[in-house]
Amino acid sequence: MATKPSSGLRLKLEERITCPVCLDHYTNPKTLPCLHSFCQHCLEGLPLDKKNETYYLSCPTCRHRTEVPEEGVGAFPVAFHLNDLKEMYSLTKNTADLYVSNPQEATCSDHGKPLELFCETCDVVICVTCQVRNHKHHEYDLIADSYTKHCQKLRECLSPVEGKKEVLKKVLSTLAEREGEIRERGEGVIEEIHEMVEEMIAVLRQSERKLTEQAKRLSAQIEVQSQHPDYKNMSTLEWARKSREIGQYHLLDNTGEEGTTSNFNGATPTDNGAPSIIIISHWL
Repeated sequence: MATKPSSGLRLKLEERITCPVCLDHYTNPKTLPCLHSFCQHCLEGLPLDKKNETYYLSCPTCRHRTEVPEEGVGAFPVAFHLNDLKEMYSLTKNTADLYVSNPQEATCSDHGKPLELFCETCDVVICVTCQVRNHKHHEYDLIADSYTKHCQKLRECLSPVEGKKEVLKKVLSTLAEREGEIRERGEGVIEEIHEMVEEMIAVLRQSERKLTEQAKRLSAQIEVQSQHPDYKNMSTLEWARKSREIGQYHLLDNTGEEGTTSNFNGATPTDNGAPSIIIISHWL
């Protein structure tokens, strides 16, 4: 008599072949670069981000951003190990179903005899009569032996998956740390740029204030000079000398310190002896 399959093993296996998006068994499973797998139709239903004519999707499990191939999500690698696990699950499920209604009387519906054999060729449980009549040249074995063999094969398939799981955890941890470092560096660079711009603006505003004050003082002095009662009676030479004295001023460099002195260079006389144009050096 066949031994009842382990329900714990089957449940664990079923978890492995269940898509985390649709919560159903995988259909054409695809593996992303982050090593998480999903049904192709589930990946096709995910929202995409577009940047520079390139589309990206985020892994539903770890949120890792992945570039979508030009051919679409169907170009992602096939998760062959999940297809193998699905096949193993199907075999164990067929065996376990024999014990659901009456574990002591799993009989053939065609011949009424106990189902004691498992046909490896047809992937189905059979009785002795079925083997002689319909599966004579097929590969078959006792259900208990076949179950043990397939369970061992299943464990061998799960072993590398468990190893990849640990590797994946380390990769995800490294990616998370790297992401945090990049985000922190980016925020630091933005803050440095902001501080540098603020310093430059402060220097420019300080220079603006000093230059504006100098311009106002010079304009006021020239205005006072032009309103002098002796202005009209002043000779061209005397007026030029006075304007030269007033027009002397200090240029400020862009650091706010006093620089070289620029002098008023003279005036252009008119017919009545009064200057018509005053030439004043400009701030740089």
